[in-house]
Amino acid sequence: MESIQRAIDYIEEHLDEELDLSSIAEEAYISIAQLYRVFYSLTGHSVKDYIRKRRMSVAANHLRNSKRTVEELAWDSGFESYHSFAKVFKKIVGLTPAAYRNAEIFFSFESIRLHEQIAYKEDKEQAERFPDVKVIRFMPNKMYAYLHISKQEVGIENEAFRIVFEKLVASNFTRYSKVRIFGYNVDLPEENGKPQNGYRILITNEEECIVDEAFTEEPFIGGLYAVRKVTASSPKTVQEGWDRLLSEWLPKSTFEIGTHQYVEEFSAYNGKVTRMNLYLPVQRKFHNEPIEVVELTEAIAFFCRGFGAEAQMVAEQRLIDWCKRGSDGSWQAGEGKYYMSYHYGNEDSEEYWWENGILTAESETSTLKGIEKKHIGSGSYACCVSKTYGLLTGVLDKMHRWITTNSNYRLDEERQWFAEYHTFKGMNLERDSIVKVYIPIISGESAQNEKLRREG
Repeated sequence: MESIQRAIDYIEEHLDEELDLSSIAEEAYISIAQLYRVFYSLTGHSVKDYIRKRRMSVAANHLRNSKRTVEELAWDSGFESYHSFAKVFKKIVGLTPAAYRNAEIFFSFESIRLHEQIAYKEDKEQAERFPDVKVIRFMPNKMYAYLHISKQEVGIENEAFRIVFEKLVASNFTRYSKVRIFGYNVDLPEENGKPQNGYRILITNEEECIVDEAFTEEPFIGGLYAVRKVTASSPKTVQEGWDRLLSEWLPKSTFEIGTHQYVEEFSAYNGKVTRMNLYLPVQRKFHNEPIEVVELTEAIAFFCRGFGAEAQMVAEQRLIDWCKRGSDGSWQAGEGKYYMSYHYGNEDSEEYWWENGILTAESETSTLKGIEKKHIGSGSYACCVSKTYGLLTGVLDKMHRWITTNSNYRLDEERQWFAEYHTFKGMNLERDSIVKVYIPIISGESAQNEKLRREG
């Protein structure tokens, strides 16, 4: 593995030069025959294929983010003509260079780091649905950190990256283009009653020279991570990438959320962030969350709703504002359970809604002022106790499949599903919260009787 990693590192250092197998084998301290055999067994690519795919990835990055001609890129990629370059580019990427330049998809084949690879099994459906997600082992490392503080939360990642990149360039740091740059959000105390937003940038610095006095040395503990690449076209795109990892991939995987740090890795072109690698901390899952049938009594829901594309943001903000107003003295923290629910379907539809609120029993309180009230129906529910997994789409999908394939029950469309959150003081809300997801069901016999009643 060490020999082949040396070969890979050598290829990276000379990717824009002519590469011959004898030089690569010499760098790896193995014969050309061994290089052929071991390189393929460890990476899944032949040496020539690997070089070709890496060069096409670099060319694709130039096509999307620069005005360089295809002819220039063909020459830099080791091709003597536009036609031969375009033929290989289309075979690997799936589009001609001209078509890729204006396409919405992006192609990326990044350098392989053998020490990060781990073996794990997923079922066929999971692997086919999430081909862009891989699990790696991030080794412990020494990083140099810079903390950026801003009054604005939106765009803080790009702002922090820009400042650090400028510092790297200004310090004449000769290898800044080879440095890996990571970051993560930091919770900061309020200053003079006003919220502060923090984002910590981490850089790998193999030369171990201090770029700027604003940087501090910081250990990075590493661990298992699920990784997904996304374009950095907008904060919404990045958030959707996180949602897909946390809400959809994780609940159906053989992993669960880990205790180590979330991180994002930046890929930039001339100082502008073009792509990000999202690193979700995970650990091996030792058991799957069971689905059980429970009976619930009627509960009162005090809630806020939003509609359409901004439904989630509107509902959450209304509930936050209600709590900040002191709930008109009618509700105390810890009274009732926080819950969330939303309407299945297209988020851009006018019928789409999102709901956040408080669930209470009839005996606990009669009314909460300044917030809507309704009843959550009693009866049978399919229940799954889970971690908070973002929007819970993966948990909901798993539960609906269980209902669909279970001949004893049917989905009850007359009642509302909801997710009830259980927290305690001092806990990490994102990592430690437990959520109980309830989907209303009726027995198969009851469903048949209800159908006959409606028809007759």
